[in-house]
Amino acid sequence: MTEIEKIIKKNIKSNGTISIEEYMTISLYHPKYGYYTKNNIIGKKGDFITSPEISQVFGELIATWLIFNSSNFFKNNINFLELGPGRAVLIQDILRTVKSLNIKLYNKIQHIYFLEKSKILKSYLKGINKSKIILDINQIEKKETFILANEFFDAIPVNQYIKIGKFWHERRVYLDDRSEFSFIISKSPVTKKIPFPSAAKEGFVFEYSNYINLLLSQIFEKINNYGGVFLIIDYAKSFDYGKDTLSFIYKHTHVNPFYCPGSTDISSKPDFTLIKSLAIQANCKVLGPFSQNFFLTKLGVEIRFEKLIKSNPNLSSSLLASKKRLIDKEYMGEIFKVLIITNKNNKDFIFDNYA
Repeated sequence: MTEIEKIIKKNIKSNGTISIEEYMTISLYHPKYGYYTKNNIIGKKGDFITSPEISQVFGELIATWLIFNSSNFFKNNINFLELGPGRAVLIQDILRTVKSLNIKLYNKIQHIYFLEKSKILKSYLKGINKSKIILDINQIEKKETFILANEFFDAIPVNQYIKIGKFWHERRVYLDDRSEFSFIISKSPVTKKIPFPSAAKEGFVFEYSNYINLLLSQIFEKINNYGGVFLIIDYAKSFDYGKDTLSFIYKHTHVNPFYCPGSTDISSKPDFTLIKSLAIQANCKVLGPFSQNFFLTKLGVEIRFEKLIKSNPNLSSSLLASKKRLIDKEYMGEIFKVLIITNKNNKDFIFDNYA
């Protein structure tokens, strides 16, 4: 039995059951034994590969989108804020491209903030110029901010609620007769205030995090008060909306729930419908969701790869493979969605045309 299993089982024995959010929090973020204390969880030898790890083109195109819209998005000096930056590959690709193509915009960047918990991942962030690691976004200066969340929300622990009859019941974790982890549905209906979907039918599974809701409300308030733009790129619920989207991955392979807690990545698909609804309620402007394929294609992904292949013909097969991973339907092209959230005074010169 691993140390994480001992901790979780002790908590369950004390309380009878624990929430899925608590199980995920301990498994992923325990300061000594959690999944995010491990080395090399991102990349070919780890459990997942993110878009910026696949190709620098991903960050370069986001940078060109920022540059193209800079006169509209940013009137003064600005902050950058990345939520869950991982090894900071993406932000460094963006900064390098902005510096190369528009030094005026680059010089407007006053601070680069990283919202990051993992001690291992924090070590990648310390050498970046103008950077500061924070645990609360209220630590950032009150000015226009570019906020970036690439594969951030899928890693946030959530609770699950199931519609049974007219009521919602929480799905929790308990120990079965063999003292093994298992799911159980609470007998009593949920009474706390949660923004459940009003049109949900019998058996609908609603995945929700109070932390995400609070974080989003803080971001939307900053966008409204001080200006800026919020770019979210992540897995998104689509045909599986209203279903259990918890995913357990160990060394690039899907495994059963509760497999080796502390060594297995646990994630869920973010609810873009809820995020968009909350942004609109907060009086923000929302563009999308668009597919990652659509977003990158409109920003010139095909042309950029053509130029790279022309300059590096011996790398053509690996470059074409990278492009395929980013935009093809069977890879990240459709399953990843993009939301652009800004205040109502801002216009996106590219994507306003497709709102």
